[in-house]
Amino acid sequence: MGKLAGIVLCLAGVLVIAFYAGPSVRPLADHPFFPTHGGSKPHIGSGVWIRGTFLPVLASGTLCLWIVLQVPLLKEYPNKLVATAMQCLFGAIQSFVVAVVVERDFSKWKLGLDIGLLAVLYSAFFATGALMYLMAWCAEMEGPVFLVMWTPLSLVITLFCSFFFLGEAIYLGSILGGILLVGGLYSVLWSKSKEKENKTTPATSTVHAKHEEELTSQVV
Repeated sequence: MGKLAGIVLCLAGVLVIAFYAGPSVRPLADHPFFPTHGGSKPHIGSGVWIRGTFLPVLASGTLCLWIVLQVPLLKEYPNKLVATAMQCLFGAIQSFVVAVVVERDFSKWKLGLDIGLLAVLYSAFFATGALMYLMAWCAEMEGPVFLVMWTPLSLVITLFCSFFFLGEAIYLGSILGGILLVGGLYSVLWSKSKEKENKTTPATSTVHAKHEEELTSQVV
């Protein structure tokens, strides 16, 4: 019941972020760490808002499905480094095909010695390679549920960083949705810890009972 309540809270948080914007909340800092100089910000329509929320939800859903399928894969092929390398290779091929279809102006593919090149290198080595290896390791150690439930928290971290470091205004719906996501995460993890305690307690009591029987038989 706790896991089910946590999943419902997470789903409610995503729906609140997607369909309710509410009033904007201005950043607390007048001079953020990384101020943007893009001029006036365009108005975001409701269609763009919903589509922009739907795409990360779809990405998170497919990622969670892969994490669940990764557990039986690692049991059959326990080499996490090779599995991660193959995953990155085929992901790069698929992304290249999609990029060619979407953006056919190859002049926009050029990289210079600027922040764009640094973003590409960071995404390749840390946000993809290292992240996928750590996710495989965590899924093998704690199971897919533990790892999957942390995925929606990335949206909350993104809101937090954009608010404090970039000086962007966030909306009340994003704050409420983030609170629901954190509450759902805590509910699932708390239920999982209780489930682990309930599984280990009978086994421990059985071991103690066998030990007492052996001592009694020795005394007799």
